[in-house]
Amino acid sequence: MEEKEVKRVDSGNLSKGNETSAGDKKKMSASPEEANKAAKTNSSPVRTLSKSRYLKATPVQVLKFLLSDAALPLYTPHDSNPNTSQSNDNHDITYSSSLLAPFEELLCAVILSRPISRRLGLRTIRTILNTPYSFRDPVAIKTVGHERIREALDVARTQHNDKTADEVEGLVEILMKNDWHNDLSQLRAQCKSNAESEREVLRRSIKGLRKTGLDIFYRRVQWQWEEAYPFVDQRTQDALEKFGLPRRAEGIVKMIGVRWEELEEKGVCGAAERAIGADLEKKVDEVLDEARKL
Repeated sequence: MEEKEVKRVDSGNLSKGNETSAGDKKKMSASPEEANKAAKTNSSPVRTLSKSRYLKATPVQVLKFLLSDAALPLYTPHDSNPNTSQSNDNHDITYSSSLLAPFEELLCAVILSRPISRRLGLRTIRTILNTPYSFRDPVAIKTVGHERIREALDVARTQHNDKTADEVEGLVEILMKNDWHNDLSQLRAQCKSNAESEREVLRRSIKGLRKTGLDIFYRRVQWQWEEAYPFVDQRTQDALEKFGLPRRAEGIVKMIGVRWEELEEKGVCGAAERAIGADLEKKVDEVLDEARKL
């Protein structure tokens, strides 16, 4: 029974295979030119998909994209993005896109070096620099006192509020005691515009401002202080490498100088900040994908 069954099935298949359908006749009658054309048409989507899938952005494309406005949403948390409706309406100062005075940069470095997330740190900065607090110079902070500082930190919903408030007050005390003012010009004069001397004085003077905080400060202030330029710390090097960009300061300076000479210090500062921001926001792949389209 089994043998007959197999033969029946086989014979059925063979009989169907011997029948030539209208479609088969058309395929058989097609000219060689038409056949080649059909083959190319059918295979091209696969080849195109494969090519685009593995096409990489060049370092120049990546740097160009990072320095563009289009990169902003990829290196900035949504609630710190100046292009959100609330930010636009209030004209808020933001860490990611505003030009800050050296004192403001130092204040931000103190906050960002605290053991809190970057998103929380940026929200704290946005809260204290804007109304109704506007902690933008040492005198303003000294005038309002500890309770007002603590209130601002509570509004920002940050962590370790008491310790952070103490460190902010400590920073203000040091600046006022040394008459460093908002631009920290007296500090630079005292250190004869030597970056290493400045770092050492700041490290010894300001409680809580360790290597991480100092790196954050000098990464940001290098476009204003020529003695700090160019500055690329280890954290920046790691981020730049993920984007296929040069790790060393000289490499980034050269890339920017050749194509965007007018940027120079601002370009290095911007590339460093945006590379780190996109890395921390886990948007490296998205940046590379967008850069590839340029």
